[in-house]
Amino acid sequence: MEKNSFIFNTNRCVGCDACAAGCSIENGTDLMMNWREVNTHNKIKHPGLPVFHFSLACNHCEEAPCMKNCPALAYTRDEKTGAIIHHAEACIGCTYCTWACPYDAPKFNPAIKIVEKCNFCVDRISDGKKPACVDACPVGALDFGQLALSDEDRVTPGFADMGIKPSIQLVPLREEHASPTIENLDEEKIDPERIKEWLPETKEKVSLDKEWTLVLFTIAVAGLVSWQAAHLFGVIEMPLIPFAVISVLAIALTSLHIGKKLRMWRFILNLKGSWLSREIFSFSAFLGLTGLQLITENQIIGYAALVFGIFSLISVDMVYKFLTRKDGLLVHSGMVSLTGVLFFAWLIEIPIFIELVILLKGSVYIARKVFLRQMILNYFPALSSLRILCLLIPYILLDMQWELSLPIALVITFIGEIIDRAEFYHESDVTTPRKELNDLLISPQNPKGA
Repeated sequence: MEKNSFIFNTNRCVGCDACAAGCSIENGTDLMMNWREVNTHNKIKHPGLPVFHFSLACNHCEEAPCMKNCPALAYTRDEKTGAIIHHAEACIGCTYCTWACPYDAPKFNPAIKIVEKCNFCVDRISDGKKPACVDACPVGALDFGQLALSDEDRVTPGFADMGIKPSIQLVPLREEHASPTIENLDEEKIDPERIKEWLPETKEKVSLDKEWTLVLFTIAVAGLVSWQAAHLFGVIEMPLIPFAVISVLAIALTSLHIGKKLRMWRFILNLKGSWLSREIFSFSAFLGLTGLQLITENQIIGYAALVFGIFSLISVDMVYKFLTRKDGLLVHSGMVSLTGVLFFAWLIEIPIFIELVILLKGSVYIARKVFLRQMILNYFPALSSLRILCLLIPYILLDMQWELSLPIALVITFIGEIIDRAEFYHESDVTTPRKELNDLLISPQNPKGA
């Protein structure tokens, strides 16, 4: 079935940015945050590195992850043109779509605190014209047309094909230029160890300095759910006022991460497709039902609240399914579900349960650190040692049967979980075209690092 599609020929692209300028003029965007971007292998113009340009904007995918995962339903598809349209008036500025898209198409605009993206020049193509970026390309590297695409149309080095059927045809590199290079007999010999230093820095979509509120929020979710579970087991009190105070603080923490706080109610509109919607809805239901249970002292309401609480823990972990981690492991010791289980184990004070959870979390944590060290990546040995001590010291206090051992053990455990969760964000990021090109350059298959 034919559909509107971009056509990009890497063999022709000279990296002049005319397409980006045409897009900016047509849509009135800032060139520093334009909807179309030309990613280049060789921004530092080193004569021994590959010459390779990639002009990308929104590819208006058939299975668009931005639209599927947006919790606020701020995206729709124009059935006539196939364009994925972003609606500014519905956007809450949570930036989740920027994590979901592997092509870096949705871009957060800090000036207006919402996301923007390419609209396929929907008005132009509805009138039979080509998008502005296509008209602006002086070398014919970028084109537009009605195409019946297949997977083979998207096999090009550096392009992440995530199975979401982007509306773009990538003309294959000529066989003799499978790794385009500049011919220069006098070129400086490239030291493979320095290639990473020469590459342009990539903007991190996920970074610890931006995610501290999420570190605290996710641990608060784990703490509240485990507290409710232990309360239902009859081993600990759960006063209404402290529960309410922590709940309000948790909500405040998550609100700090969104651009349009007065639109927070839109968080729960996409329960069908978005794990972020499910997380917010299930956690809100957990808070409301737990509060009602504490007021009415109705245990049945409490058990219903716990079901929502457990689902909120699962949802929190599923929200991060788009992230790629440096360790490449399936399980991370800082997962919120594991943190909730650890808190619960301590609150009910069953030694064998505590031992098993500590062993599980400790083993996963050490395995990750060993992997990072083998990959010659920063694994923070001093901080790692502190984190391990935060698992072991509370267990030692438990053996002492000291009256204050449980409160102190919980504080130490909380510190350890903050370290673990902070490392989760530090070691995680999302796929972008720039990262794909950098990975292509340092690939061991290419003797020049291409």
